Amino acid sequence: MSAQIAVELAMVVAALVLGITAIVRTRRAGASVLDLLGLRWSPTAWRDLLAGMAITGLAIAGVFVAELGLGAIATAPAAPASLSSLLGLAALKLAFTFKEELMMRSLLLAGLLMLLRGRAALAVGLSALAFGLIHLSNPGASALSVLGNTLGGVIYGTAFVLARSLWLPVGLHFAWNFVQGPLVGFPVSGMAAGGLQTVRDLGPAWLTGGSYGPEAGAVGIVARFVVMALLLGWIASRLRSGAPVPLAAVATE
Repeated sequence: MSAQIAVELAMVVAALVLGITAIVRTRRAGASVLDLLGLRWSPTAWRDLLAGMAITGLAIAGVFVAELGLGAIATAPAAPASLSSLLGLAALKLAFTFKEELMMRSLLLAGLLMLLRGRAALAVGLSALAFGLIHLSNPGASALSVLGNTLGGVIYGTAFVLARSLWLPVGLHFAWNFVQGPLVGFPVSGMAAGGLQTVRDLGPAWLTGGSYGPEAGAVGIVARFVVMALLLGWIASRLRSGAPVPLAAVATE
């Protein structure tokens, strides 16, 4: 067994053990498991989902414009995709994103919050590092790609903790990947993802991320901080509007 497979397996086991333990403790305390996992469909859930998509979709569009303006990429027409195939791919990507967020945030992060007695910064940091490391075996991975993916984990974990909802990180994660790959044409974490156009990387790799895609480049990493600022702005607007933020006490005690 390779070291990378061992890391991924350990992450899955940790997520399941911590998540199931948190679920059992929540049920014994008479609290809501749906709130613990962030799965409750509240009146703000659809707005969180759409806001997350808008934030990261705009961020990736900014990455594309910046790299094009810097002369770091060139584009060419791609074979046109039908609307039905694009919608089908979007549904598939959304389902995959939901599965990954359920594992990394609803189970692993919620379990860490319980284990660490609500020390959210440490819990988010540990879960984000795990998120960064599980991408290390992807083609073209590097120290910068681990940093970029870890920052992504910080964003999604922060969204989960502050909104206490899985729908905001699902929206953020889904649009980051879908706009980056199937729409714009960048590689997504080292994987070719099609695109409405072909993007040719001109480098340097430290700027663009090379074959791994923007997550491993300086422009993409800067975009992560922009996403974090926009995320915090969205959370602040929710608080000003008086939107409820359900907290599962078992995960934060």
